[in-house]
Amino acid sequence: MDHLPSLDAHAHFDPRRTPDELQDAGAVLAMTLSLDEATGRANADREPFIAWGVGCHPRKIEAQVKFDPDRFGALAERLPIIGEVGLDTRWSRVPLDVQLRTFRTAFQVAAKLSRPVSIHSYSATRLVLDELRRTPVPVPILHWWTGNATETREAVALGCYFSVHSAVARRSVFRTAVPPERILVESDHGWADPPAAIPCRIEWVEHLLSVQLQRTQRQVRELAWRNFGDLVREAGIAPLLPPRLAKRAAAQPPVAPKTAELF
Repeated sequence: MDHLPSLDAHAHFDPRRTPDELQDAGAVLAMTLSLDEATGRANADREPFIAWGVGCHPRKIEAQVKFDPDRFGALAERLPIIGEVGLDTRWSRVPLDVQLRTFRTAFQVAAKLSRPVSIHSYSATRLVLDELRRTPVPVPILHWWTGNATETREAVALGCYFSVHSAVARRSVFRTAVPPERILVESDHGWADPPAAIPCRIEWVEHLLSVQLQRTQRQVRELAWRNFGDLVREAGIAPLLPPRLAKRAAAQPPVAPKTAELF
């Protein structure tokens, strides 16, 4: 799109993939599923447009049981994003008290270090909102959000961004309850899937949102980049991003004013 790369706000990669394997993925916020995955991904110069996060997925039993708050905090100091973390009351076999312990630690670290957090909330949207009220974080990003209109408006009031996946892009809440300056685009690309597939998946989400938001696909991509630039400034994470990604984010004009005005 006229040299503006796709921007994926939530994807997964096998951390053993080489920079050459990732070069055609576009710009990606790469979420990890465990502390073991996040270890070793702090070299921001390896992939010019890939920003890695530190996470502990609520469905990963071994990762949850082995979760070490000190190790998590040390990794979060070196990486620009926290993710994927969250709660899952339908498909996870991890006891909810264990999930909550990890999730609350992630929020405490995010608040202390000023890190964006990519949040999993499957069948737990109300619980996630309660935790956001309990421990506000600088830049919460609701991944693949399925909350109802009331919950969505609450999330907007709590300062949340929304990374929209193709499975939910047709939902009217992204037109009626979410200000455009809070929208990002995501693929939720699978851990073992080929990275070069991401730009096509992002284009499909952009198309679905262009219909929903009554904008062109190009305008949706520009909106996602502007919003990303805003969240980078809001959290102050530019020094932790790969230099080329940080430069691209800094080049985006601020989205102002931050209001609840909708389409």
